[in-house]
Amino acid sequence: MANGVIFKKFHEQRSEGNIIQLTIHAFCPVLGPRKRSAAKVGPWGGSGGSPVDITAEPQRLKSITVATGIAVTSIAFSYVDSAGQTQSAGRWGGSGGETEPVIQLGDSEVLTELSGTIGIVDGHTVITSIKFVTSLKTYGPFGAWGDGSDTPFAIPVQQGSAIVGFFARAGVYLDALGVYVRSL
Repeated sequence: MANGVIFKKFHEQRSEGNIIQLTIHAFCPVLGPRKRSAAKVGPWGGSGGSPVDITAEPQRLKSITVATGIAVTSIAFSYVDSAGQTQSAGRWGGSGGETEPVIQLGDSEVLTELSGTIGIVDGHTVITSIKFVTSLKTYGPFGAWGDGSDTPFAIPVQQGSAIVGFFARAGVYLDALGVYVRSL
């Protein structure tokens, strides 16, 4: 799809063949809008559990499901990938805890901030509570806020960007959580 001009100039004759100098001037237009990919940010939390991640490039978050007990036990979510298909991820973490009401994001609603606390449970550093802030409302906090000794964390995104997916470390609990951020 490139257009251009090739200039050919004889340079030197040798026994094994001629040496020709080629100068190429080309122009290749970018077709359509440039693809904006999501950036991984984080994770926050402990180093236990096993790493878990999504397999398709996220474009928009659709729903989030959290299970909690004495900490955040697990997270699951659905998102729209770069091909426009809905993907599901999780349940990342343990099978215990009580499932909180599913957060269903509206078509124009985007996740703009994730916050929570990190603490020690059964000798492991894990996510003890979590809260989601969207362009329309706040969901949570979910989990145990503890005795005040837990460490708070917050992941706000710049205006014009949104959290569109997650990656984590998970075992019996949600050990650590990171986000995919994409400009809108």
